[in-house]
Parts: sequence; structure tokens; C-alpha cells
Amino acid sequence: MKTIKIFTFGCKVNQYDSQIFRELFLKKGYVIVDSDAYDIAFINTCCVTIKAQNECRRIARKLLREGKRVWISGCWVEKDDFNNDFPGVVVLRRHLLYQQAYRKDIRSISGFHAHNRAFIKVADGCENFCSYCIVPFVRGKIKSRPIYEIVEEIKNLIEKSVCEVVLTGINLGSYGIDIGTSLKDLIKAISEIPGLIRLRLSSIEALYVDDELLEALSLCKCFCPCFHIPLQSGSSSVLAAMNRPYNYQVYKDCIDKIYSIWSNATITTDIMIGFPTETEVDFLQTLSAIEECGFLKVHIFPFSLHKQTSAAKLKNNVSLKEKKLRMLKAIQVSNSVSTKIKSQFIGRTLSVFIEENINGLWFGYSENYIPNLIYSDMDLQGRIVSVIPEKLMDNNKQISLFSKKISILP
Repeated sequence: MKTIKIFTFGCKVNQYDSQIFRELFLKKGYVIVDSDAYDIAFINTCCVTIKAQNECRRIARKLLREGKRVWISGCWVEKDDFNNDFPGVVVLRRHLLYQQAYRKDIRSISGFHAHNRAFIKVADGCENFCSYCIVPFVRGKIKSRPIYEIVEEIKNLIEKSVCEVVLTGINLGSYGIDIGTSLKDLIKAISEIPGLIRLRLSSIEALYVDDELLEALSLCKCFCPCFHIPLQSGSSSVLAAMNRPYNYQVYKDCIDKIYSIWSNATITTDIMIGFPTETEVDFLQTLSAIEECGFLKVHIFPFSLHKQTSAAKLKNNVSLKEKKLRMLKAIQVSNSVSTKIKSQFIGRTLSVFIEENINGLWFGYSENYIPNLIYSDMDLQGRIVSVIPEKLMDNNKQISLFSKKISILP
């Protein structure tokens, strides 16, 4: 039998798609492997940034040089300017793979490979058309899954020992607008599922974080209060040029409301550096916003020019050198703020889901997504433990909280 190794790039939605394709390949008789001995490389690509797109291209060429058969799918191959200049590469369009999956009666995932945490795609597509973003062009219109299908999928995953579920979508907050329901209604249905220990939201826009959604989340006992709410810029003029549906004050009011509801809430975000209209004043406003909002983590990335987007028509006012300098400064400020936020949880009780052992220390994330290192002689893999962090520790990858005293939660 032919063996396939799956390479996944990009967002949590892509990771869910890869799990669907994994189950499709298994039903077709292929063997899925994680080792370097395989017949076919399946690459689920990303193109949200030019860097991600180039990495997919690099991997495809490398595998071809090694003599591998290469299949590629995902967002990159959906771009209008995609050019399959790889001799022998097979392009598999995502919608055709999903059609094959449906014909094999695969409408939900039956597990999440090698994880006790599962990403659940509740909707595809986005119609916001931010001026810099290629995603609406490659993912199309909003397509929501029915609530009953999502609920059944989660129930099945709980039976497979999945204890944490992350709801994800290309534009998560818009879930349900095409089928007459809402994310609030989905949260209410999920909160009634017995046995679910943890529920998280992936990225959600501030536009959709309204009082009704916050109330539904506050009543959901298994909800983990960490919100990833993309900001992109602390300058309202840049946000307007980006065609973002809010200004900075609206964003700040949104996260202030979250902090008022959950005393242990944390916020993570995305910041784009070097948007064509970004001035030095705009950039300084972004640095101030990082400090003022108190972000636990900031994904900082440079502006990427996509020919299909309206931002491609803007005059670029930020040199490559200046973009790099601003990136470094933003990373410096965000790291400082992150360390400050983490230190506020020293001495406070946290619930940590253990994921792996790193050099003799157990590692996992708390309910509010703070990384934790724990010293214990017990086997804690896949367990949820209660800790009271004693200090901060640098494990060369990131600053984590460190604990010795633990109690295992049921």
C-alpha cells in the first residue's frame, strides 16, 4: 500500500482540513506516516503572507529533488496567479477533496492526530475584504456548518479522549449568518455537552465580540478566557486604510469589557508592520496600543503585497530597512509586556493542560493560555493539573510560569 506524509502550513482551519483529508486518504486505502520513509508528500499550503507561500514552494521543490511524489492543495493553489511550475506535482483543489470526503461519508473528523486538543472548523470563507488580505479570494463566501453536526462531532471526540476543543473558522465571528443562527447559539449548544472539559475560541474579530456573545461565554463553565482578537494597527487612520471594521477606541472598549467580566482573562493579537500608509507616528501609536492593551502574546508580521488586493494599489511609504527596524522594536515591546502580564499570575491558582515533557519538566497551557513548566515525578501527560506558579522561567523558547506544587484535577 502507498504511504503518505501530510505537511500542513498556516492556520487552525488548515489543520482541521488536513485531518479531514487524512481520514479521506485512509478510507481510500493509503497508509499515513509521520516518518521520512513515504511514497507521497501531501502539502496543505498557506498564502496569507508571501513568506508562508514561499515556504510552501521551498518544501515542494526540496521534496521533488529528493525524488518524492508531491501532491499540493490548500490556499496557495487557489490564488489566481498560482502557476504550477513544478514538473510532476499533482494539484488537488480543496473543494474537490471535500466532495470526495462527503462521498465517503466523512463530514466530521473522528479524532485529531496525536493530540488531546482538537480544532473544530465551524465555518469557512470570509467576506470582509480587508484591503491587504488575500483570504476572501481563496476561501470564498461564508459557509457555516449546522449546529447539530458540530455538536455530534465534539461528542464523538470526547469519546476519543479529547478534553479540549478549539472552535475555529476563517471568520469565526460571522458563524451562522448564512444559515440563520449565530456563534452565540453555537456556544449555548456546546455548553450543554457532557464531558467537555475545555472550550476555546480561535481568532475572532472585535466586531463580533458583543454583549450577547460575552454573556453566552460567561455562562459556559468549560470556556477558557483567552481571546485572540486581531488588532493589526494601533493607528485608526491605518485601520481605515486597511478597511478594518473598527477604530482603535472601539477595539480598546471591546477588550476592556472582556477584562471586566473575567479577572483572569488574557488577550492575544496580530500586529501588521509596514502597511503602505504607515507613518512613524502610526507606528508609535501601535507600540502604545501594545502596552495599553496588555497583550499576553503578539503575532508580529510584515505587510505582504498580494496583487489581487486593493492595498496593492497604494504607494509604499515604508522601506524594507525601516520595516525591519519597526519589527524588531515591536517584538521588543511585546515581549516586555508579555513578561509583565505573566508575572501577574505568580501566586494565583491556574489550571494547566499538560501536553509534553521538555528536559524533565512538564509543559502545558493554563486556561488563559499562559505557558507553564511544572516539576513533578508523576506522569502528567494529557492530565489537567492545578498549580500555583512560583516564578518565571526561560526555557530558551519563551518565558513560562514555573510550579512545583500541584494537584491533579478530575
